[in-house]
Amino acid sequence: MIRLLPDTESQIIAIVPREFPTQEANFDNVTLVITEDGTNISETITGIVAEVPNDNSNYVYMDITFSILREGYGYYLEFTKGGELWFRDKAYATAQTNKTVKHTLNTNEYEEYSSTTSDYIIL
Repeated sequence: MIRLLPDTESQIIAIVPREFPTQEANFDNVTLVITEDGTNISETITGIVAEVPNDNSNYVYMDITFSILREGYGYYLEFTKGGELWFRDKAYATAQTNKTVKHTLNTNEYEEYSSTTSDYIIL
């Protein structure tokens, strides 16, 4: 899962695609469709330049600017290159940067059941 910041600033995403390009190669025909989980709000970003650095890295880097990211929401990412599926993943938008703080998607969403008795109903 990729962690994104919920803003409209440019962000660099590192991925390991299905088809790995040769070293020092650039691709300029990459398209991203990002869809918000639950609402199906989506955004299509075209003209993304994917770069492979010359450091024997196993990653492809892309500098992308999003406009639909909201704090605490999950997203489905689908990258295509030349019309064919290139990479697929999930993302979560959060401004939280402290990795030691435990984070949950269910904060204040439900109350945990607690019973002080052990009553059973036998039919």
